[in-house]
Amino acid sequence: MAKTGEMSPGQLRILKAVATLLENPANKITVQRIAQEIHVTDGAIYRHYKSKDDIFESIATYMEANLLAPLNKVQQGNEPTAKRLETVFEQHMAFLEGHPGLARMLLGGGTTEAAPMAERMKLLNAKVRAQVAQILKYGEVQGALVRSVSPEQATELFYGLLAATAVAYSFNLPQVPAAQKWTLFAGACLQGAAGQA
Repeated sequence: MAKTGEMSPGQLRILKAVATLLENPANKITVQRIAQEIHVTDGAIYRHYKSKDDIFESIATYMEANLLAPLNKVQQGNEPTAKRLETVFEQHMAFLEGHPGLARMLLGGGTTEAAPMAERMKLLNAKVRAQVAQILKYGEVQGALVRSVSPEQATELFYGLLAATAVAYSFNLPQVPAAQKWTLFAGACLQGAAGQA
């Protein structure tokens, strides 16, 4: 789930367990339930984390690192707009596919498990959306957007695909492959239709 250099194996195991538990909305996340999931005592959990809130703080930090890092990286590069967006899109799709429980958390599910989580997830969503909007505004200046599409409209479509994918993974719903989603977005919003802008 996280880079092993950043967390101990025990911490990583605990966070993976919570992410798995979050896949089922019926699960109430408690330290006892986490301990049962990985077959350890409650005390073993407390050796790694001070509280359940501390566990969720680590999860939020992990999500922020994985969802904002691709955006920060492409903002610093000089790739064409379409390539930058495609990179962000692919990395977000991979994250959501690999973490269905965290996809649910991103949408606000499970945020009642720890007091500060709802505000953290709201802020994370706002940051992702704002950075996508910034890329698209730059793209408009560069002539990368279809003339009839504004940066705001393209942002809404792009972010809508991310949110719809999170919903599909959260509730195990059918969905089209990520590559098809990208092709639809690129065709609707980017010059060259295939994302060659």
